Amino acid sequence: MEMYEINEVFTPTKPARANFVKRKVLDKRVGRALKTPGMQLVLYGHSGSGKTTLLLNKLKELELSFLKTNCTSNMSFDDLLSNVYVNLDKELSTKEIDKNDQEGGGGLGIPKVFSFNSKSTVGSTLEKSFVSAYDSIELSLAKAIGENDALWVIEDFHKLQTSVKEKLSQLMKVFMDLSDEFPKLKIVAIGAKNTAREVVELDCEMQTRVSEIHVPLMSDEEISRIINNGAELLNISVITHVVNDVVEHSHGVASICHQLCLLMCEFADIEGTDAFCSDIELDFPHFNYAATEYIEQVSDTLKSAFQKAVKVDNSYEILACLASGDIEGVEVVEILEHINEHTDSVELSIEELKESLKLLSSTEYGSVLFYVEVSEKYSFKDPFYKMFGKLFLSAFSSGKKKKSKAEIFTLFNKLIDKAKSNYTNSDNSITPTESYFDEDNALLENKWKKSEPKIERKVHDNHNEKKKDL
Repeated sequence: MEMYEINEVFTPTKPARANFVKRKVLDKRVGRALKTPGMQLVLYGHSGSGKTTLLLNKLKELELSFLKTNCTSNMSFDDLLSNVYVNLDKELSTKEIDKNDQEGGGGLGIPKVFSFNSKSTVGSTLEKSFVSAYDSIELSLAKAIGENDALWVIEDFHKLQTSVKEKLSQLMKVFMDLSDEFPKLKIVAIGAKNTAREVVELDCEMQTRVSEIHVPLMSDEEISRIINNGAELLNISVITHVVNDVVEHSHGVASICHQLCLLMCEFADIEGTDAFCSDIELDFPHFNYAATEYIEQVSDTLKSAFQKAVKVDNSYEILACLASGDIEGVEVVEILEHINEHTDSVELSIEELKESLKLLSSTEYGSVLFYVEVSEKYSFKDPFYKMFGKLFLSAFSSGKKKKSKAEIFTLFNKLIDKAKSNYTNSDNSITPTESYFDEDNALLENKWKKSEPKIERKVHDNHNEKKKDL
């Protein structure tokens, strides 16, 4: 029996390895793009859909070397190039280099020196010098990567400024032109849902030279495989209804699933593979503990985001529509029709709606929404935001007067406490979400627990005792 540490099996903050769930169709598409000389690759999709995990595991399977750059919003084009050269120097540091053949160093073994500025994280400017035998820094960079049989992975491409994206699109053409000499050379851009369209629109010549692969959120079956595969690696079991609950709460996001499973194992004191075959079984008490802890972890972020969002005109109506819609998003026209159909106020115009949607997608107002250019839909920034949105909006009706800042703050705290209490009540029974206003309780749903009233959820006698010990 192979032994694993718990943090090797459930990995909410890093790509899965031991517990990687292969998605056959996507895996085949990514493999085809990576094997095609000159074909650049764009992986795009919802945050948490598994883009990076999919790519890194495929690169490992194909034994392809790569350099990886994590983008930030304030990165310049020079910053990106500097990052690659630093990584190349690290890669080359273990190789023998004949420094007598170099003029000016740099570790790349090519004779002509050039320099450019790179901003450090503290705002100062450093001048870095590198060597080049070619006409441009871009060509030199591409050849340096190609000579090391590597490709360049650019993470969070969507965070870059448009001017930087334009230069990267041009650089992709340089990489393509060198494919005869360096078949493995390519750029792989990973980003949010708009990434693929941005690359093509910035340079129309890229349309036939870029493989655009959409990575959707994981299916229920794929999420359940994460749970069951992890249980097998740890030599434990998880009851079926708990698997269903974790799937329901994950909303297709692998990292949420991994986090809930990790917390369930924490409650069961599981630190790795059970070598003694102790017949450990994860049951409802473990899930309830995990859900409670998870809510606590993300509560401040959610409260902050929604407190900003409710300041926007028509925010309640917009968020209510999206909370009841598909996780992949709702079109603007559908949002407009829904609002005008379900409110008694003056009809909202398309221009007013678009302005409110734009604000709800901005950092200033919590970035609770995200515009999906590919489908031309608005969706919640993260599936978990949708979960919280349902719970939050169940306390309002579209005709209600907006609450003051103090009332909103009180509401959020009550909702968070209520969400946690749904997992810690003494008899573990399913109860409807309590209304803190004069709403019809029959219209409210408990958005945190899977509604299966036929399932009797019993708490083991040692449940409360173990919670006190934690």
